[in-house]
Amino acid sequence: MGLVMAVVGTAASYIQLTRFLREDLTRSVATQQTALATYVARDVDNYLGERLSFLERLAGAVPPELLAQPGQLRAWLAERSTLSALVPLGLTVADTGGKRLDDAGQLVTDSPEFTAALAGQRAVGRPHATLSGHSALPMAVPMRNGAGQVVAVLLGTADLTADGLLDHLQDGRVGQSGGILVISPRDRLFVASTDVSMSLKPTPPDGVNLLHDRAMAGFRGSGTTRNAKGIDEISAIASVPTSGWFVVARLPVAEALAPVGRMQSFILAQRGPAVSAVLIVLGLVMAWLLRPLFRAADQADRMTRGELPLAPLKVVRDDEIGHLTQAFNRLLAKLLDNQEALERLAHHDTLTGLPNRKLLDDRLQQALAHAGRQGHMVAVLYLDLDGFKSLNDTFGHEAGDRVLQEIARRLQELVRQTDTVARIGGDEFVLLATGLKEPAEQGALALAQRCIDAITEPLPQEQAGMAIGVSVGIALGNGSEAPRDLLAAADKAMYRAKQGGRGSYAMTGVATEG
Repeated sequence: MGLVMAVVGTAASYIQLTRFLREDLTRSVATQQTALATYVARDVDNYLGERLSFLERLAGAVPPELLAQPGQLRAWLAERSTLSALVPLGLTVADTGGKRLDDAGQLVTDSPEFTAALAGQRAVGRPHATLSGHSALPMAVPMRNGAGQVVAVLLGTADLTADGLLDHLQDGRVGQSGGILVISPRDRLFVASTDVSMSLKPTPPDGVNLLHDRAMAGFRGSGTTRNAKGIDEISAIASVPTSGWFVVARLPVAEALAPVGRMQSFILAQRGPAVSAVLIVLGLVMAWLLRPLFRAADQADRMTRGELPLAPLKVVRDDEIGHLTQAFNRLLAKLLDNQEALERLAHHDTLTGLPNRKLLDDRLQQALAHAGRQGHMVAVLYLDLDGFKSLNDTFGHEAGDRVLQEIARRLQELVRQTDTVARIGGDEFVLLATGLKEPAEQGALALAQRCIDAITEPLPQEQAGMAIGVSVGIALGNGSEAPRDLLAAADKAMYRAKQGGRGSYAMTGVATEG
């Protein structure tokens, strides 16, 4: 048990330490990922804000008269696009109906950026891939007249690839397999990713990544989740206010918690042998210390099975085990001292000290067997007190108990040492007389009369003339009867005596009464 407790304690400490390190490291990584996501989100927001601000300044600088001169407007925009690298994929101006004022065709008027610009807000559109494989991001700002009304929309397209935004995400990755995601919840699209295969791909459907679903619904923070590829990750989400996008910094749990695995390996490799050695030494010491206890327990167990006699155990050492052995020896001595008393309690009435029915049956069996061998007679007198119930009800049970003890004393004074007086019920006694010779009937009747006389003598507990009497039933046996049959015959004779008048006796087969 000591070894088991030591092993369990060591294993529990190992598991608790591992759990603590995992939780602590998870919190640390989550904090790190949150800081990274916030930094990248701020950087992306600055990137977008810089280009939208450029378009707003440019929209305010467009000469109003050029809106009616497509050729000159086209040249003016081309010159500005050449001078600035913020929107390298071109500039254009469209009226509120979506017609390009540089005479280059019609725009798609239901695009989110055009719709937002008509409403007087600057906005970014849905990223898409160009023919050269770059990631293009359309943007739009409103153009207003002197009255502040939106009269046209200035649109520009940024090149996310050429601007180095994706390279910046690659530089911001953590670990070997961690990454950054820029997601547009409006378009349900991965805008950019350190995993280039995910860029401009749709986000997973609901239910695949629970933390992603919460982020799409507006959650910002960190947590542990399982991605669409079935990999557990620690992810942090931060908002990009300008566009409504959000940035996800993620790191696989296996990589984040790799130090825990290395710590476990170190403990097992460095501490395992030492712990094993300590446990072995502890086991040997405990075996030596507990050997006397095991030996004493084995002897005590064999005593309980009856293989060894009850005897004191040997005290080997004067320590706790020795003290325990001495206590066992004292307990054993007390048990032996009480064994006789227990046997007496098992065969005697606790109130009067007389033999009980069990001991009476045994003695009656022996008496009948002896009578059959010797040719003697056995008399069984069945005594039932008269008036005891009234006395008990009037003076209480304590008074009744004292009366029963007094009756028992008187009956014992009447009989020989070879005879037996037993109490077999509340106020019922049986007197067993053995070794009766002829005429046995006269001897039994005389004994019955003596019992009646002794019991009817005044009792110390009597009050107001209350008297106790007895009815006696007598049955004789010569050894051929069964004990219970002889007792039953005496019982029937006692009932005849009560019917004939209390304070009398009756014998089976004899009509004499006293």
